[in-house]
Amino acid sequence: MAEEFLEGIYREAYLAYRLKKAVEYARIHDEFHMIAICNDVFLPLCEICKEYLQEDKEKGIALWQSIQSLVKIDNDLVRRGDVIEEKILPMLKEKIRRGGGDISVENEEGDYLFESSDSGFLTLVDLKRNKYIHSICDPMWEAAKLAEYIFNPEKKEYCIWGIGLGYLIYQLYILSEGTVRIHVFEKDARMVEYAKRYGVLCWVSEDVLDIVHDESTESFLQCMAKKDMGYYVFLPEIYREEADAQRKLEDAYMEFATPKKMQAENELNYWRNHRSGCRAVKDFDTKSMKKDFIIVAAGPSLDDSLDFLKENQGKKTVIAVCTVFRKLLEQGIRPDMVVILDPMAIVYRQLEGLEGENVPMLVAATAYWKFAANYQGDKYLVPLTGVHEERESDEPWAIGGTVTHLAIEAAVRFGAENIFLVGVDLAFPNNLSHAEGTVDRTIVNTEGMLPVQGVGEDFVYADSKFIAYRKWIEARIALTPRITYYNLSRVGAKIAGAKEIHFEERQWENGESDNCTDIDRQG
Repeated sequence: MAEEFLEGIYREAYLAYRLKKAVEYARIHDEFHMIAICNDVFLPLCEICKEYLQEDKEKGIALWQSIQSLVKIDNDLVRRGDVIEEKILPMLKEKIRRGGGDISVENEEGDYLFESSDSGFLTLVDLKRNKYIHSICDPMWEAAKLAEYIFNPEKKEYCIWGIGLGYLIYQLYILSEGTVRIHVFEKDARMVEYAKRYGVLCWVSEDVLDIVHDESTESFLQCMAKKDMGYYVFLPEIYREEADAQRKLEDAYMEFATPKKMQAENELNYWRNHRSGCRAVKDFDTKSMKKDFIIVAAGPSLDDSLDFLKENQGKKTVIAVCTVFRKLLEQGIRPDMVVILDPMAIVYRQLEGLEGENVPMLVAATAYWKFAANYQGDKYLVPLTGVHEERESDEPWAIGGTVTHLAIEAAVRFGAENIFLVGVDLAFPNNLSHAEGTVDRTIVNTEGMLPVQGVGEDFVYADSKFIAYRKWIEARIALTPRITYYNLSRVGAKIAGAKEIHFEERQWENGESDNCTDIDRQG
């Protein structure tokens, strides 16, 4: 059970949380849920009002009058929401602060601090890393929003890495109405005790709760891979892990979060793209394509391969990501096709002013809709795995989170025998993000990033996204042993399965590979 001194505070804090939910429903004109909450909290509010009258008669009367006005308002959800937000919640929060004061409790070991949040629920500070585990404003509301974000009613169970003070676990329990079993992986047994004493873990029925103490991440990773299992990595806790474990957990988080974060944009783009008049990708004419393909990405090492690209125009099939489209044209290099994957509006600047070009473009079904709407050249729509597959007549493509993966997938499906990777650095060589002359080029602070094996013997720094992208590409390479892959970057990350090469004085004449030195034969 929670510490005795917290019981009254948490009772009132939860009442305030429920009233915030009522306001939220009022703002979207959801009378059904809003009235249900108001009915549910009426008696507890009256009890609070009685206590307030004893402590501060004037404010107690004001609170009672606000409650009465809320009851009397009829058929005006907007005004009801205003009364709760403007009148009732501020007085309730003031009472919570009066009763709770400023709580600050350090654990015996001195590595965690439990302190008051604005809502009354305690937050938690990791003193060793100077990081907050929960919001200092309202941990319960924060957890409710996170639970809504990750919950999928199709899942029979959930596994969560990291317990915090139990707020997320409780909100998943409430959102599922206790119908899903929740497996919590927490390697620090103290955290479970803290979640019971200072958090809300005791509010979750033990019948649906399974707490796993494990020092390694493997059991969690195995659990999240099970059929019908939902999962989430509670990010505020992973920073206490060793580098290897942290990387694995970040990868797991990325696997969930990458498509999830773009869900709203993806839906809008999908429907607009399907109304844009794009042709089906299955209609793309591949008869005249060379069997040697060059994938041109936007890494800084692209600048080292421009001569190679110029000499191989017409000799190899060139697929460019849209980020480098403008740069290649300025260099006199016209790719055989351009690919676009990103769903965000900001990426459209890559194409602005080039809408009249006639290079064929492959547009992922969820790519930002203006590419398909405005580009005047031939456009082909690529269906994606997991995106309204039931509507598609063509086989959907399985694509990772990077447009480079889309380009590689196109080369594989269009009959490539050799694939040359240009500008595929998947790291930040010399702290640079992109090639010179691209709109996205920035200087990056790599402090805190993970060192990964680079081309040759050096290490380079990459963030969790680049590491995930590299793994997706490596997995695709492993599934296509008939194709030989070459990594032309001299400064980027090592890509398993790709041969590393560097240019000799004669360059690549006639597209023959004996004009390069093969450094690493992993293929």
